[in-house]
Amino acid sequence: MNQFLPERFAERVERLMLGIEPLDALRATRIAVPIHVVLDGAPAAAAPAGDADPRWRRLFGLPDAIGGLRHIARHHSCRHALLYKPGMKSPVNIRLFDYQRRYAPRRISYPVPADITVAARRVRRPALYPGAAYDVSETSTGLRGRVTWRKSPAGELPVRWVRVEATIAGQVVGRAHGDERGEFLLLLDCAAAGLGELPSPLRATVTVFAPAVPPPVPPNDPLGDLPLETLLADPDDISPGEILPPGYASTALSSRQVDFELGRLLTRQDKFFFQP
Repeated sequence: MNQFLPERFAERVERLMLGIEPLDALRATRIAVPIHVVLDGAPAAAAPAGDADPRWRRLFGLPDAIGGLRHIARHHSCRHALLYKPGMKSPVNIRLFDYQRRYAPRRISYPVPADITVAARRVRRPALYPGAAYDVSETSTGLRGRVTWRKSPAGELPVRWVRVEATIAGQVVGRAHGDERGEFLLLLDCAAAGLGELPSPLRATVTVFAPAVPPPVPPNDPLGDLPLETLLADPDDISPGEILPPGYASTALSSRQVDFELGRLLTRQDKFFFQP
């Protein structure tokens, strides 16, 4: 039975279950380069034929972050559209991932109305933060950092999926998301130096947040320990990536003063630690 057209026409109605428009957290624009947006779950042990996973990963049998998970189709507008199919339920859990490491991955749970015919907000704009290979000028003001659980080099273990904030006089002037290696790229806001004469150096407090203990990494799923950020209801305060995941906190060793140089990306800095 047709819903919109007379019965003499063949009608096919497709409804949007969830629309995803990934945003660059720093530039506040759509991410133009293709990334993977898939329904969350346990990926297959091996990547399917034709997958965009780099060849070296399959050759060496390394775990695949996507595997056989269902992709949410990407359109030329840089948006991803998940169409409704019978049996779909709320919430919809997704993972966003970039094999090229231009952006740090995220896992997010979005609610959708149980009745697909109900008009409701079905488009979300999750922000992704710079990864290790982010396209950034070396004249940017920022810091490449690394976080480990112990100060001693013996048995060194990276702190996975950290969150980082830079503050000046209590005001946040930069945020970063870390990767599975404990590495992060922190870029300061263009207004961090304030008005008037430019300070040199620009001193800010950099604080790293993470779980109290290392969460277990599921076998064959390198993103399995990535925190699942859950949106319960609007307004959407999860997509911007500014709220810490549950259980995240800082320690006495994970915060320190850093002297930034305007127009310079700091590297080879001392590591941050979570345990003595």
